[in-house]
Amino acid sequence: MRGTPPPIALVWAVWLLILLLELATPPGIVLGILYVVPLLLGASQRSTNQAWRFLLITCLATLVNVLVPLPIHHNIVPVLVDRLLVCLALIVTTVLVLNNQTLQRQRVALEVDLAQAQLRGEVIATLAHDLKTPVLGTLASLSMLENGVVVEAMRNSQQRCLRLINDLLEVFRAEQEGLQPQLQPCNLLALAQEAVSTVEPIAAQRQIALVLRQPQAASSQMPLNGDPSLLRRLMENLLLNAVHHSLRGQRVWLQLSCEPGGWHVEVRDGGAGFPPEDLPRLFQRFGQTGTGSRGTGLGLYLCRLISEAHGGSIRASNCPGGGARVVVLLPGAVG
Repeated sequence: MRGTPPPIALVWAVWLLILLLELATPPGIVLGILYVVPLLLGASQRSTNQAWRFLLITCLATLVNVLVPLPIHHNIVPVLVDRLLVCLALIVTTVLVLNNQTLQRQRVALEVDLAQAQLRGEVIATLAHDLKTPVLGTLASLSMLENGVVVEAMRNSQQRCLRLINDLLEVFRAEQEGLQPQLQPCNLLALAQEAVSTVEPIAAQRQIALVLRQPQAASSQMPLNGDPSLLRRLMENLLLNAVHHSLRGQRVWLQLSCEPGGWHVEVRDGGAGFPPEDLPRLFQRFGQTGTGSRGTGLGLYLCRLISEAHGGSIRASNCPGGGARVVVLLPGAVG
């Protein structure tokens, strides 16, 4: 079978045969270079320590032929030099073999990682496609039914599923290709208003009020060079996370403010806040938010990717009076 190493007994048999040939010939005839054969034959079966021990034994067997067979050669120096050179060659060969084994292990590990990444990509793409199709079909069917509380609840539930699927696809695409925002002049205030309008029906079901606050100087324009779709997704995800961790009758604030160097987007709620132990990993992939959270952990992770793709940053903290706060800094000219 291809790639099957030879039995270890065969390796030692070859080594012993070379040793007998060495001892059967005068010291002036150097056959020690033949030890390269068993050294290479058993390389795949030896650990690093075993390889060095095998080299030491081989070098000793090469040098012992200086004294055996007797009598000692009349001029021992040239013979010793020749055999030391053979030992050097064996050392170099061992080093090269060990380096080759390291490279082989790294290659195998890389192939495994690539295969796993490809498998994950195929699974995620297939899963997202298979989930997205029935969700879109349900939304299309609901649009033909009469308006009602049940229908509206089903529609909102399906829309949330669709957002989660889109988050999954966006995160996967960002990790494979990098998040590449399509920058263009946009109005941050208008995007915030659209995000509030999108999340408002979901918040209303939980009897949670959304409050949009803006600088007094920015009555209608908050210019920013960014990707409108990604920025809207950023604020929607922050609002949804705040709504999910708020109690009935509470409020969620989306506050826009101008700071030196750019815009601040702050989302604050009156819920239980973030567990302190969760704060360091809050924006990591599959990180959880809030005690007993059942979320996917993709929403805030995607928010971090979007913020960093715009050259900004995101941070989270707990409010002194209760609740949680997430602040995004988006650099740019403040009009």
